[in-house]
Amino acid sequence: MSILVSCKGGGKSAMSKADSVNALITELQRGVKSNPDSIAIRYKLLDALANAERYKEAMSQTDSLIAMDSSNAVFWYKRGVLEEKTGDTVAAIHNLRASIARAPMFLEPMLELTYLLANQENAEALTWADAIITHEESPEAVARARFIKGVYYSNINDKEKALAAFDDCIRHNYTFMDAYIEKAILLFDEKKYDDALKTVQKANLVSNSFPDAYYWMGKCYEAMGNKELAIDNYKKTLGLDPDFKEAREALDRIK
Repeated sequence: MSILVSCKGGGKSAMSKADSVNALITELQRGVKSNPDSIAIRYKLLDALANAERYKEAMSQTDSLIAMDSSNAVFWYKRGVLEEKTGDTVAAIHNLRASIARAPMFLEPMLELTYLLANQENAEALTWADAIITHEESPEAVARARFIKGVYYSNINDKEKALAAFDDCIRHNYTFMDAYIEKAILLFDEKKYDDALKTVQKANLVSNSFPDAYYWMGKCYEAMGNKELAIDNYKKTLGLDPDFKEAREALDRIK
């Protein structure tokens, strides 16, 4: 019953939010029409369109901004991120490189580029990650770079180095939840269910509101033959995220 009430409320909230975003976009579009040379208004429109997942329209705004100031690294970065969201990885990488070329110390495009290269199994990702780890002062950025190294090694199936990289990430930032999950997945795939379970239990101690940790606890318990605890954890996953498709399917499967 509580889930139904929550879903209804969420629907109204989502509808209200969508109306608000659309109203903002309309207002900003009028502003751009009245002040076509205003970078500030156009940039706000770009962000509003991106937040509404209207990526093609948002990219049109980045094109206009780049035409107005091609030296601005942020515009190239925004274009790269939008292209990534539309699935054009090649163009995304090109524009992230263009952003970095204009501002070599701009960290966000550097991290985004490193992540995309890691997912392409491109060893250049390690070069970028090591540069961030060596030269950056931001603990969060360094932890992300260590995590990306784990993603790269996992993608090329070097599980030993992947586990070491995820452990390294966790040692330097114990709140980096995705590192626990990726480590647990590797252990689970190796059928080391007890070790995988211990890993996500540690994640759960760090944050007891992280649905992925409950989901993977459920997966581990299911693999270990403990149906009751598997069901309990899948339910907890859905309690935190009713749209968690894999948890819903797992619960339907083993009930």
